[in-house]
Amino acid sequence: MKKWIVGLVFVAAAGLLGTACATAPKPQPETKSEPAQAPPPKAAEPEKKAEVKNDVEALIAGFAIHFDFDKAELTPDSQKRLDVLAEKMRANPAVHIKVAGNADELGTEEYNLALGQKRADAVKTYLGRLGVDPSRVDTVTYGEEKPLDPNHTPEAWSKNRRGDIEKK
Repeated sequence: MKKWIVGLVFVAAAGLLGTACATAPKPQPETKSEPAQAPPPKAAEPEKKAEVKNDVEALIAGFAIHFDFDKAELTPDSQKRLDVLAEKMRANPAVHIKVAGNADELGTEEYNLALGQKRADAVKTYLGRLGVDPSRVDTVTYGEEKPLDPNHTPEAWSKNRRGDIEKK
């Protein structure tokens, strides 16, 4: 009986050994694969231009330059803001703007129309000095016709002394 158990163990072991050998992976011949080529770079240039254009449009939205009473000279703060606008416009030559000169209600209609034009021209001239092609900047004057604040107070008048910048 012992021989029978020993024989059974021997047969089982041989079977396991044969199965293990039969399922072992066979070595495969070496195949040389071509290195994977990187996909061509994406055309980032149009995307970048779109970002810059959107950046300029976001900057222009609600952009106004304020002036002192009876003046058409740019303040240092206005110059800093226009410096940023000029930089964005130089980066995107397709952007064109309109500068609308405005005045408060003090003074005659003719005087305020002339003052509004001087204010719009001051913005255009300054942008031109910073390298923005003047043909990309249109000007118009509204004088006192389009007040931002219709009240008749010094605070309202101050708000109305401005040059509005809009996308053309």
